[in-house]
Amino acid sequence: MRQINFSRILKQNWIHLLAIGLFLLTTFIYFSPQFSGHRLKQHDIEQFKGMSNEVSHFRDVKGEEPLWTNSMFGGMPTYQISTKYEGNLLDDVTQVLSFGMHSPAGLFILYLIGFYIMLLCMRVNPKVAIFGAFAFAFSSYFIIILQAGHNSKAAAIGLMGPVIGAFYMAYRYNLKWGILLSAFFMGLQLSANHFQITYYLGIVLVGFGIVELIRIIKLSQWGYFLKATGGLLLAYFIALGINYGNIKLTQEYAQHTIRGGNDITIEPGGETNQSKSTSGLDKDYITQWSYGVDESLTLISPYVKGGASGTIKESQFSEKLRDPEMRRNASLVAENNVYWGDQPFVSGPVYLGIIVFFLALLGMVYLKRPLKWALLGVTILALALSWGKNFMGLTDFLLDYLPGYNKFRAVTIILSVVELTIPLLGILFLNKLFKQREEIKSNIKPFFIASGGLILALIVLTFTGTGDGYLSTPERDFLYSYENQVREQIKNEDPRRLLESGIDINNPQQIEQVVDQQVKRVDQQFDALVQVRESIYRSSMLRSIFFLIVGIVLVLIYLFAAVRKEVILIGLGLFTLVDLVMVDWNYLNTKKVGRKYVHWIDKSDFDYPLSPTKADLEVLRMETENNPELKEKLEKVSIDREKGRRGQVDTKKLWSKKFQVLNFNTNYRVYEPAAGFSSSRPSYFHKSLNGYHGAKLRRIQNVKDFHIDYNNMDVLNMFNVKYILQDQGARLNPGALGNAWLVKELVVKQNPNEQIRALDDLFLIESVDSRGQLFINKTAKKRDTISAKETGVYYMDQDSIPLNLGNVRRSGMSSAFVTDVNGNTNWIPLQELSKDTLNSFTVLVKVEKIYDFDPKNEAVIGPDVASEISSLTYSGEGSIKEKSYLPNELVYSVDVRGKQFAVFSEIYYPDGWNAYIDGKKIEIHRVNYLLRGIELPEGTYELVMKFEVPEFDTGNNIALAGSILIFLLIAGNFLSDFIIKRKEN
Repeated sequence: MRQINFSRILKQNWIHLLAIGLFLLTTFIYFSPQFSGHRLKQHDIEQFKGMSNEVSHFRDVKGEEPLWTNSMFGGMPTYQISTKYEGNLLDDVTQVLSFGMHSPAGLFILYLIGFYIMLLCMRVNPKVAIFGAFAFAFSSYFIIILQAGHNSKAAAIGLMGPVIGAFYMAYRYNLKWGILLSAFFMGLQLSANHFQITYYLGIVLVGFGIVELIRIIKLSQWGYFLKATGGLLLAYFIALGINYGNIKLTQEYAQHTIRGGNDITIEPGGETNQSKSTSGLDKDYITQWSYGVDESLTLISPYVKGGASGTIKESQFSEKLRDPEMRRNASLVAENNVYWGDQPFVSGPVYLGIIVFFLALLGMVYLKRPLKWALLGVTILALALSWGKNFMGLTDFLLDYLPGYNKFRAVTIILSVVELTIPLLGILFLNKLFKQREEIKSNIKPFFIASGGLILALIVLTFTGTGDGYLSTPERDFLYSYENQVREQIKNEDPRRLLESGIDINNPQQIEQVVDQQVKRVDQQFDALVQVRESIYRSSMLRSIFFLIVGIVLVLIYLFAAVRKEVILIGLGLFTLVDLVMVDWNYLNTKKVGRKYVHWIDKSDFDYPLSPTKADLEVLRMETENNPELKEKLEKVSIDREKGRRGQVDTKKLWSKKFQVLNFNTNYRVYEPAAGFSSSRPSYFHKSLNGYHGAKLRRIQNVKDFHIDYNNMDVLNMFNVKYILQDQGARLNPGALGNAWLVKELVVKQNPNEQIRALDDLFLIESVDSRGQLFINKTAKKRDTISAKETGVYYMDQDSIPLNLGNVRRSGMSSAFVTDVNGNTNWIPLQELSKDTLNSFTVLVKVEKIYDFDPKNEAVIGPDVASEISSLTYSGEGSIKEKSYLPNELVYSVDVRGKQFAVFSEIYYPDGWNAYIDGKKIEIHRVNYLLRGIELPEGTYELVMKFEVPEFDTGNNIALAGSILIFLLIAGNFLSDFIIKRKEN
């Protein structure tokens, strides 16, 4: 047997080993706390822990995937929360590429290796590729998303490069390995499970493909092109097959989520929804985070909009408040936002480095390959799409006509493409520079034009600004309208109170003086704010000019001095890293306050991030008081088994285990209004109505908008919200209806609008006095049926009087809106009005309650359900009780006399939930807009509901077969091409 020649291997591959060594060393240094028992404090991971706690516990106990969780939003599939496809062996490969490291270090090294592999596939010099990998990985956005905990997004970004590299390889010089690696890396990309990034990757590949098509047309090499295209399509088909289960189930799930359209065409207040909706997400939701056109300058100068959202005094620019010219006004601006872009808030700028941008600009000047036009086109398109609502013509067009584009929110995420294409363009130029120095030197004029033009542009922008006045749009609007606001406030104030303050409403001169004083004070504050922000902006531009000059000088030294390219490459690398890391360090670093890191926490706090509140503990106590069996199970959660470091009891871990046991042996819900609806904190300990997810079910979102936000207790009761969690403790909700109950009447509503409104009281409103006119939802009406959330306006004698039905609803009585002899208006119950024998009031509008939702005795259904059941009325005789609980299997004991109709406090989801009586499948109906209902036959029996998803098992089997196929093909061809043939040679 021939011996392996390690010295030869080392000689041939030393540069790649050096690259890996540098990648690992840099990762160990930048993320050093991770390797000393700490983990990154990440908001999204904390939320993930809450939403996935029930899933993780089920997986530990049962050794399988539940595919459904009741931990948040009343229940939802786990497909985009935490579902493991054991058949997909490529998940393990991603761990190998990450050297087995957790986030963030593992994802950072995936950035490095992914971009490095792409450049090698594109035949870039490995030394240049090392520089490119660092320039890519330290782009500020990629570091910021690590800090935020966007792990799947980061993994998908890291794997974009290898897919592009393999694509290029297949068309340019190695068909077989390009196709094999395309299947392999696209499989990894899809396994990262961030389809928005994969979608954007598809746009890049289309751009590359157009270039290849044009090239082939010129060369007339149609045979090769067709083989490469067919092979790549086959490769991507295999990659899709490996991820079939996740893609298929996600596709089915998406149809029922906020990304899949809306069956409700009205707003909670009754207004018609003005076509902000698409077949996916609402346009306002999609474009809520849109990059400003002038904000795009952050790509080349990081702080032109101030950096991350937060107060100036707590930002990296706080020292500017101590400048001599600012000390007098420091207190006026210290609490102002350091960020003045138009996004709601940001975690930091998208900065790719001015030296990298400069190299990319030279690439556009000197590269002769048509690939540069694909990179430029994709870059411009991605940048324009990131503008979202600030470039609505293009955004509207693509939302309406580009398939799938309307399924994704936060259009700024597409800037990840810009942070790939521009560094790639710059590295391709650098590769050409080191190969063809003399050619570029002989054509130096374009270099000076590009360099001088860029420097000049930055200098001009430094002193002119971007035209925003260093204020955000809301701030400019506020400043513009402030004088009118002050006048309006004075006008609406009680004259007696103003007089007590020394202001005579009848003295115009005095009013003007007060207004001028207020405006002057605000002007002084904003002048100081502009001064600070202008200083931030200019310092940012000047730092970019400095690093740009360094980059220009280093390239010129290489062109005109006898300096080795390695020296110049190291110089460019060092200054690029200093530039990028100085920015990154503001958003992810190893700084400490006292003995604690700012961004890092102990591993135990990461694994078990939350401690129960007083309300959580009260729920635990109340649930165990009358349940000795549960109490015994909880006591078996041994303190001895939950020891932390140094033998101390890990209390967070202990409480987590106790609440997991509680959840597995009970089935109720909690709601924590103070946490906000979009919080998974209560989900960590309970089954909750709250939750955190970017693709929640559409029906729960609509019910939240229409009812939960308005504290509709009937809706909370039908969800079996047994406890309301408050700061002072847990409040028991006596109206909670339990897991299932029998109703006596089914109310048919013809469409979803009527069905969701029917979960609340409905009123008939009628205009009585002919002198005025009633408007409901901006439309003149004589009478109309409305809910308590809708507000009308009554116009009389050129005055508009708002009609708020809140008081009517709270009173629970039919009422009239009246005016008395003095012109004062008020709501009076009709019963009280009948006693007004003196006719002291004139009735303007009459409101009668015509419907009172009673979820205990009735359920709302649509005509489709009505056609499938035997009756609309039932006696309600009998009982139904939950017998056992698992997230994916619910068992009920039923004892009913005659046919009955049961409503369950569980979310209706048609793709998976099945019900059985004695093994015979029965129909589950949608009732109360989003709950399950079943018509029960007479008798005593057991009813079982199971979440059954055959596609999951099918997908796992396909994934296993596809994974093995790819591994065999790669191993076989590697053996053939690099072992056998090398021995023969």
